[in-house]
Amino acid sequence: MAPLTAKTAAGSKAKPNPDKRGRVERMLEVIRVLERERKITKKRFYELLGITSQSSFKRYRAELANAGLPIHYEDDKHYHVPPEASIARYGIDARTRAQLAQVRAAVGALGGATAEALDEVLTVLEARVALDDPEAVAVVTSRHPQPRATKAFWDNLDRALTAVREHRWLSFDYTPTAGGPTERRTLQPYAVHAHDGRYYLWGILEGEATPKLFTLDRMADVAIEDDAFEPDPGLALDDALLHSFGVMIGDGKVRRVVVRVAPEAAAFARCRRWPAEVDASDETDGSLLLTFEVSALNEIVAWVLSFGGTATIESPAEAREALHAAAERVLAAQKAATPARS
Repeated sequence: MAPLTAKTAAGSKAKPNPDKRGRVERMLEVIRVLERERKITKKRFYELLGITSQSSFKRYRAELANAGLPIHYEDDKHYHVPPEASIARYGIDARTRAQLAQVRAAVGALGGATAEALDEVLTVLEARVALDDPEAVAVVTSRHPQPRATKAFWDNLDRALTAVREHRWLSFDYTPTAGGPTERRTLQPYAVHAHDGRYYLWGILEGEATPKLFTLDRMADVAIEDDAFEPDPGLALDDALLHSFGVMIGDGKVRRVVVRVAPEAAAFARCRRWPAEVDASDETDGSLLLTFEVSALNEIVAWVLSFGGTATIESPAEAREALHAAAERVLAAQKAATPARS
């Protein structure tokens, strides 16, 4: 595939995109207008939401009605909200918005008409939650890790999901997790990936040919561009993460790693299928042998360490050495942090 540039998008049909905002931000603006002015023209409705079709207009009208803001056409050529109508407030906390974000990311992976229809419903639900909790600071839940979110985080996530759905170029300031200068990036976004309470954007940087993962919390000043692009149907995040234990794609060299889980922890490991797992077998002593094919060792090394000594790497040698080195670093750090006894 040839390197991509901004010119690659030339000729793509672009839809209106007011202020380079996400779908939730657009729906919030429509809701604010209806709550404040109690009426809206069809043209303004289209402009605020960035839609062009009558079918989209009808779907949004239906969702607004379900949310408590039905609109009806009157002789003054405006759609009016009845005097008694208002968005119902349910006191939904930020955990709900975090869970909705996970659902939106999962729905985006479906693609096609199903994803489009579901995303419009989820957009209205998220807009209602955002009205109840404008700052949207995430609350830790006992069920899953959640992002340490602020309003800017939710806006950035919404814009990323919107750009993926609408096939639009996305630009942002990016600071690498491992350090380095902040740089302005522009890319074609293909998918949003939620993993262990962190969100990642998978896409192709302008001028490059291979997709990469970018952490959403390291992004700032995220903007949806007017230019659209034609996605490559041969690219899929699931294929890219086939040999990953979560998010690290690695160097392309696939290694077969065999892990032995001791009997006391075997039930925990056996009850689920793990990322990049290719085989699982029960041993006569009650332990469990798991085989993985991964292109990066550090993720699976960290996973084995999380068993607290009840899991070990049997092969290959380089994976065993990586586990030993990581364990020694943990031990050295713990010794350095332990106060000397008087």
